Amino acid sequence: MITLVVCMLALMGVGSMSAQTLVLHHANGTTTDVQLYTLPKVTFQGDNVVIASTVLNMEYPKSDILRFTYKGSFTGISSPTAKANYAERDGQLVFNGISQQDKIAVYTASGIRVPVNVQRTGNTAVLPLSAIPSGVYLLNVNGRTSKFTKP
Repeated sequence: MITLVVCMLALMGVGSMSAQTLVLHHANGTTTDVQLYTLPKVTFQGDNVVIASTVLNMEYPKSDILRFTYKGSFTGISSPTAKANYAERDGQLVFNGISQQDKIAVYTASGIRVPVNVQRTGNTAVLPLSAIPSGVYLLNVNGRTSKFTKP
């Protein structure tokens, strides 16, 4: 009897964990669900998306995966914030209404911090983009992140 109760509790636990799912959206309109309790690791190797865990291994061409979404999981994000208050002018990002204590950081799309020289005058900050190569970047101002592209 105790064994039956333990088995039922274990199955109930797996069932509740399986409600959290990573959903892969394929180019042909289909989806693939990957249960998050399996702790999948998603990597990009060459032209493929590889999903590996202790219980599964999947590999798809990058061109086949349009996007990832989640269902049944809580992200902890309560409300999205607007992008940082800046304007692009003459190869520079110009921030208005910013104090000396405000933190400005730039990261590559892969998350590596880019060393930048922010020039501050009063409540304005200027970030020259001439020192960074063309590409997509993440801009973080006081914990608020937005994306920009340097042509």
